[in-house]
Amino acid sequence: MITEQGQSQQGWNIIGHEHSIDILRRLLASQQVRHAYLFSGPPRIGKSLLAHRFAQTLLCTGGPDPRVSPLNPCNTCLACRKVLHSNHPDVHVVTRAPDKQFIVIEQIRALQNDSSRRTLEGRRNVFLIPDAHQMNVQAANCLLKTLEEPEPDVVLLLTVPEPGLLLPTIISRVQQLPMQLLTTTKIRQALVEDWEADPKEADLVAALAAGRMGWAVQAIEDEEMMEERKAQLEGLAKLPTLNRVQRFDFVQRLASDSERAREMLELFLLWWRDLVLASNNCLDLTVNVDMRDLLKTQASKILPNQAQQMVRSILKTLEALEQNVNTRMALEVLMLDMPTIKG
Repeated sequence: MITEQGQSQQGWNIIGHEHSIDILRRLLASQQVRHAYLFSGPPRIGKSLLAHRFAQTLLCTGGPDPRVSPLNPCNTCLACRKVLHSNHPDVHVVTRAPDKQFIVIEQIRALQNDSSRRTLEGRRNVFLIPDAHQMNVQAANCLLKTLEEPEPDVVLLLTVPEPGLLLPTIISRVQQLPMQLLTTTKIRQALVEDWEADPKEADLVAALAAGRMGWAVQAIEDEEMMEERKAQLEGLAKLPTLNRVQRFDFVQRLASDSERAREMLELFLLWWRDLVLASNNCLDLTVNVDMRDLLKTQASKILPNQAQQMVRSILKTLEALEQNVNTRMALEVLMLDMPTIKG
């Protein structure tokens, strides 16, 4: 259950991101929809959700004029329901295949072929490319041709963590919509009012979400997620107490799944950011509020500059993985950079 968050979000069913929604609604109102948009922001912040809601609005037939996109999706017409259930024939999603490391050129060529065809039901062909930074160079250059010579009824919606992960020539041909992290207060309020979460549980989840509404919703709806997160974090917190051989054993187990490695690094990043705060006597500002005793203990055994350097090393490792550096090699370098904490 999601309540309306003001006139600018009527029908969009999205918590926060009012500025981005207002921009899209103004474009719809002026009938100046561009051929390509780039939604950027941290993982699980709501990029894909907003892109889908925009696609829904572009194809909605519930407005006063069926030839013109309304300003909000009605959520009740057949087109809206089909987009919601991922079976609208004019909405095409391009993602990396499970057995592939990248989105490959053949997929973009298929996109080009589909974009040249007439729409089947709606007024536009909409193509969503979540995690567009996963395109290899050949696929990215192929997409550039579509951006340079777009079909009149085609709209491309791309999402990325950071715009800089795409080719500058692609960025120059899309309208950017940077999305910001939400406040802890806004997330907590939404969890209590819209998801009917227990207030104490909402306090913890909102703090751990670190501004990511999507993460918070998943944590509320999936009880095992919080338990798994705590187990993973306890394992990561032990890494500085291990010797080099044990750290490399951990890397060997993790390196085979690059996506899982990224998720673990993001969790590790939050932990070391908390250690920076704890080592500077700011324990009350830490995100992992349920593990402050362990944070306080570890922070007493390292110097603040060591924690800060580790944060920089994790960020560097995440950047290396986004640039498709060998996962195992990147993680091994990180293990070497990690300070040692006596257990």
